[in-house]
Amino acid sequence: MVVIAAAVTSKNGKVLVSRQFMEMRRIRIEGLLAGFTKIVGKGKNEHTLIETNEVRYVYQPLEGLYVLIITNPQSNIMEDLDTLRLLSKLIPQYCEGTAEDDIKSHTFDLIFAFDEVVTNGFKEYVTMQQVKTYTTMDSHEERIQNIITHSKINEAKDQARTKAKAIEMKKRERKLAGDLGPDMSGMGGMGSDSVEHRPFQTTTHTTPEYTRDPSPEPEKDIRTGPAGNVGGMVLGAPEAHADDFVKALGIKDTAPTRNPFEVKKAVAAAEELKDGVMLLVDASETLTVEMGADGSMRKFEVKGGVKLTCFSPDVSRVMVKTNGPLKKPFMTRMQPRLDKKKWAKGFLGSKDPSKAFPTGSADALTLVTWKLASQDEDMVPFTINCWPATEGNSSVVSVEFEQANTDITCKHVTISIPCPSSKAPEIQSVDGKADFMSRDKVLMWQIDEISENNSSGALEFSVPKLESSSFFPVEVTFTSPTLYSKMKVQKVVNAENPSKAIDHKLKSMLTTARYTIVSDTADD
Repeated sequence: MVVIAAAVTSKNGKVLVSRQFMEMRRIRIEGLLAGFTKIVGKGKNEHTLIETNEVRYVYQPLEGLYVLIITNPQSNIMEDLDTLRLLSKLIPQYCEGTAEDDIKSHTFDLIFAFDEVVTNGFKEYVTMQQVKTYTTMDSHEERIQNIITHSKINEAKDQARTKAKAIEMKKRERKLAGDLGPDMSGMGGMGSDSVEHRPFQTTTHTTPEYTRDPSPEPEKDIRTGPAGNVGGMVLGAPEAHADDFVKALGIKDTAPTRNPFEVKKAVAAAEELKDGVMLLVDASETLTVEMGADGSMRKFEVKGGVKLTCFSPDVSRVMVKTNGPLKKPFMTRMQPRLDKKKWAKGFLGSKDPSKAFPTGSADALTLVTWKLASQDEDMVPFTINCWPATEGNSSVVSVEFEQANTDITCKHVTISIPCPSSKAPEIQSVDGKADFMSRDKVLMWQIDEISENNSSGALEFSVPKLESSSFFPVEVTFTSPTLYSKMKVQKVVNAENPSKAIDHKLKSMLTTARYTIVSDTADD
């Protein structure tokens, strides 16, 4: 079956949406759609088809619309009807109605949904719920990018407010200097005690370049009238002017008024900080594993470290108490500014207790790092045995996992098995959950937890005959609350007063940087 195009037209022949899945010229698809409007009958069948020498029109009336797919005459009519039914269900789901205006206002939403159903002319084995999931799927990268964008916008607002304050302050100083100029020249006959009037001397000394405004307002006597109110400097006065300046720039102000140099903007601060805690300690590790299909170890590496993020200067002078230092086989490196003698007792602290750590998530400071490399196969959390076999015209794949390191409890395990088949795999048996991602041609095997209570499991599925190497490399991801180093952060204290504990949030997690099982013939 080859779907050439899918379209939605009105009963009078107006094309509202058309999506081509095969490469063709615009004049060609317009001709096919124009031909459909001419030859379509007024039958009341639920599904109707019209065949020509070149194409087949399969359509379905939907109130005042026609939902249409154009296929080649050799296509399977049952699959065509199945595709048409699914496309017809998507229209009220994504357009919130079947009127022409509803279709026009949700054109791109409908096209994206059509793309999930048909790819390169072939129908995907998806349900309506899966289409909805794919089109509304949350993107971690997009969420991070949005946070960064909002952070930059807020920083721009802060800088605009700061510059507005500075400009307003300079205007007030220039105005004050201009108002004082005539009176100072008229005071030549006065004694020296009168000339050395402290407020005037201070103002003209701090801004000597503004002795006279280029276009001063009419001079007024500072001793009489309302102008006398500007003789002193009011620090909070420019705030209203600064807000007016920001509004004049067309910036909608949602950021709180504060000193932008007090705490740097943090991209992940909104996610990390809770309950007013302004200190984040991250003791995490990443795991890199590469194993052969025969179970041989090719690479095993653990990298970890302790990072400190201060979101306020009030908590920037601290020491972190751990159960360190780490011993062999771990290789450790420490930040040069930290005191090695303190580290020998498990404390991560600066040589100078009065020196503050940087603030803001952009300046998260790595205090200590460690690394572990090994060729011991028992070090991996669990082993995976992927065994493809040929049975007639099918490939039957058996995959199993078995816990190897009982110290590591793995959660949210996903085992991704390549499956470049034209048909969805048939699942014979599975411990856990298995989903076929038709777009990526990958079978996702998900296990909630691998631990002593669930130390082994198996998956078996079959697909049309493929080469054994087609099912590799197998990719694995998981998280674990247990670190290989057993590093633990016990508490955080004030560097100058170690008896004072500091509230903090602790993040400790083992994640996979790369965990793969490659084919034995990969190097051949």
